[in-house]
Amino acid sequence: MDAQETAVAYLKRLRAVRVQSIALIIANLVATIWFVEAGNLLLYGIGLALVFVIALVARVRMGMLFINLGEVVSQDCDPVRYRAVLDVLAERDRFGRSVNTIAIERAYCDYLELDSAGALRRLGTVTFKRKDNLRWFRALQIEFLSRVDLGDIEGARDTLARLSAFRQNFKAGSRNRTSADMQVADYAVLVRPPAERDAADAARMRERMMLADCHQQRANWQLYLAEYELLHGSPEEAARLASDPTLNPLTPRMERLHSEILVGLEARR
Repeated sequence: MDAQETAVAYLKRLRAVRVQSIALIIANLVATIWFVEAGNLLLYGIGLALVFVIALVARVRMGMLFINLGEVVSQDCDPVRYRAVLDVLAERDRFGRSVNTIAIERAYCDYLELDSAGALRRLGTVTFKRKDNLRWFRALQIEFLSRVDLGDIEGARDTLARLSAFRQNFKAGSRNRTSADMQVADYAVLVRPPAERDAADAARMRERMMLADCHQQRANWQLYLAEYELLHGSPEEAARLASDPTLNPLTPRMERLHSEILVGLEARR
């Protein structure tokens, strides 16, 4: 699908969730009113509770739809199409409810399209009323990656410290907390320049390749490992990793690293 078709499909699913939820809430409210008239306060209380449950489930479902939209990047590695989808969504965001979320995702596109300075500028426009808004974690992730790319290692370390502190906002043992802990551990590897990475870092890269839950993630770690092998280990292993046809597709940023590895391998011959 192109950007317009992707956006239309997303909005269609979003409307379906909203319509279903509204229908369920109306039906539940009608039943609740009947319970009141019948004098059944227990069922009345259950009915009111169900209204909140329906609303909560709808919100979770809509959130998952937006997360799944990210597969344009995580699976297809196509930030250009993802940006175009975000542009369509921004045009339809009449009340600005998603302005910060869209700005964060556009910043991610900036980073993937080799404009880390632009990503940082865009992130500077993001404002949430609550300091513990969980979307800040996503913004900090992109800030970290952009600072590493620009060679601002001190800034990246500061951002990593803020990421590490922010993860306390996720409930211990929750899926989000587990993911946040993993991200912090990953970034502890990436904050070190490639020339300074060691065997423990390489082991982490291999582990993350095995545990990757999307194509982009696996390919990224495979490229990092190929870079490590080129600099510290076996050029033959680096060549094997870099020539793997399953690496494709790649984002522009991944393509740049891939090209740098190939150039490095050529220089070794």
